[in-house]
Amino acid sequence: MKRSTLLFLATLIGAGLAGCGESNKRAEDAPSPVMSGQQSPPPAKTISWFIEHRDELQATLKACRDNPGALGNTPDCVNASAARDQITVQEMKNALK
Repeated sequence: MKRSTLLFLATLIGAGLAGCGESNKRAEDAPSPVMSGQQSPPPAKTISWFIEHRDELQATLKACRDNPGALGNTPDCVNASAARDQITVQEMKNALK
């Protein structure tokens, strides 16, 4: 009885571990974009760049609002949001003068 229970548990653990292979790869193990033939993404735009390019700022903010699950925490969305906040604060300061 004990032997069959141990055999069953060993089989169950082995089956569980067998499914852990590909999905648990670390980012360091993934091929680099250069090695895989993919181009690296363009660098993120800075806050000051967004402040100087208001049309791009508005377009980026719209894209971030339309798809926050995929884009919400990307560097461009974070920087565009910070640029919008800085512009708002500056406009409020100017209005109080």
